Amino acid sequence: LPRGKLCNMATIHSDALKTEKCPRTGVPLITLASGHKMPQVAFGTWKSSPGVTGTAVTAAIKTGFSALDCANDYNNENEVGAALESAFKDGLVKREDLFIQAKLWNSNHRPEHVRLDLQATLDDLKIDYLDSFVIHWPQAVPSTGKSATLRKTGAFPAHYTKGIDGKEPMFPIDDNGYFCSDKESHYIETWHVLEDLVDEGLVKSIGISNFNKRQVDEVLKAAKKHPVSLLQNECHPYLQQKDLVDFCRVNKVVFQAFSPLGSGDTHLAVHDSPTGTIPLKDPFLAEVAKKYGKSPAQMMLRWNVQRGVALVCKSVTPSRIAENFNIFDFEISADDMAAFGNINYGWRHLLWREASDHPDYPFKDELPHDYVLEKAPVESSSGTKN
Repeated sequence: LPRGKLCNMATIHSDALKTEKCPRTGVPLITLASGHKMPQVAFGTWKSSPGVTGTAVTAAIKTGFSALDCANDYNNENEVGAALESAFKDGLVKREDLFIQAKLWNSNHRPEHVRLDLQATLDDLKIDYLDSFVIHWPQAVPSTGKSATLRKTGAFPAHYTKGIDGKEPMFPIDDNGYFCSDKESHYIETWHVLEDLVDEGLVKSIGISNFNKRQVDEVLKAAKKHPVSLLQNECHPYLQQKDLVDFCRVNKVVFQAFSPLGSGDTHLAVHDSPTGTIPLKDPFLAEVAKKYGKSPAQMMLRWNVQRGVALVCKSVTPSRIAENFNIFDFEISADDMAAFGNINYGWRHLLWREASDHPDYPFKDELPHDYVLEKAPVESSSGTKN
């Protein structure tokens, strides 16, 4: 991967991870198992509403973010692409200065659908390769397995015959109101197609997301040509994922946290946190933030950085985008880092229980013993409605 302005690096050290950082951006760079380097902090686009996503991406690049996290089911990659096109044209940044990551959607796990999914993302983003391509979820739900579904066929829940122009939507629903489930598809077959995409130069590194430890181990053992470079999972002070983070570190897989601020106000959250509040409003975090003269958000992000965890943080507000980026001018003491362990409640807000009717659903152990499958919601995971 050409580094462009990401070269001329200085070496920094931390207790959690030895990294390099770019003087231009101040963001540490982590070396992936693929050999390519990834900024430790990325700008996320999940739940960024249509009409504001492009402006947010531009603000993030101007702030200093050099990594972007995208997904076709977010229903906004076309706006991200328009912002990138303008940034390149205006000389704000070059393609080789950015690390762009996107994800393969659940309905496109079948080997014959993977390239169609990727190409739609490349077309929307107006680029010719990805730095990282990640299997979004292990389970092929929602999916019929019969056809590739794309943003242009409908990034919303609907009957499998009622996407845009009568095509199958990205969140297909069966005749009884439940998500369609392609139980004959398995992520190992999907993984091998991703390896081929690396050989073809369409992606630089490949990874997985929302996989549990057993599933990560299975992919590690099944990889033939290219390593598992990254695992993206929910991770924040209320869900610290210590065992999984350590397992990834031992196996040279970079752990990347999504929802590093907790995001407890999402429409997907089905149960309150043990404290009755979201992490951003936690009393301990408010106290420690005051001590360092930082915001609770900055404390949470810095905590993960010092653990050696990569992260994706999202906002559409320029002041908050800048706040989330400015976490490299202080260090949390060892005692305060240890104190974060007192709020590790194991609270996962994104269970997505309606997708659990599949053998590859990753969080079955976290569902109630008497759980009965629920019908599909009217909103997609990014909040898009039909």
